[in-house]
Amino acid sequence: MLKPLAATLLLAGPAFASSDDAWAEFAAEVESACLAAAGDTLSDASAVVDPFGSESYGLAIVSGRTANDAPASMICVLNKQSRAVEIGGELAIRVSDRGPEPLTAEDTDKAALTGELFCSFEAEARTLLFAAGNVASDQPAEAAVKLSGQPVKLSVDGGFDAITRGAVFTDHAATAEVAVTGEATEDGESPAYPATLTVRPEEGPEMAAEGLWRCGP
Repeated sequence: MLKPLAATLLLAGPAFASSDDAWAEFAAEVESACLAAAGDTLSDASAVVDPFGSESYGLAIVSGRTANDAPASMICVLNKQSRAVEIGGELAIRVSDRGPEPLTAEDTDKAALTGELFCSFEAEARTLLFAAGNVASDQPAEAAVKLSGQPVKLSVDGGFDAITRGAVFTDHAATAEVAVTGEATEDGESPAYPATLTVRPEEGPEMAAEGLWRCGP
């Protein structure tokens, strides 16, 4: 059974028209309201929003981690007339939009990568994979990606020299492949190359993104 929140969101203004901009604004409202509603229950939360909802409700599934650090999701609805938000109970699943999750500075610190030089895969101004390695080293280069809200450390043999033009990083939990697809888009000490990132978790669907691969000091 859905549990009404003590507080509701009451927004002034006319009802949304069916333009692309209005629907995008409405989806953003649903995402923000549902993340706020689930904030006391789930950490590292993200929301998958139905772009239009039903006739009467905006709809979303909010996924994150419980106080016991277990993955969970909650169904969330926003009344299109009153803007009241309701959330359901915890479901022992995690739902994502099938894209790799962005890393935060806290995630990369937690991964504790070893290396003097770095590479990153970025898409839409978000870092989806961060790697480190040493030049002319037999030690593996290391990388971090985020799965189910937690950073996962991967590695590849060959040090920094082996990853500058893409690499396949592996671990028991997942494989992450960076494939450079074109020439550098800029000059300088750390040029960016167009690339694709494909993350294949041991459990769960394959995820992919297009972006830029950049390596340097």
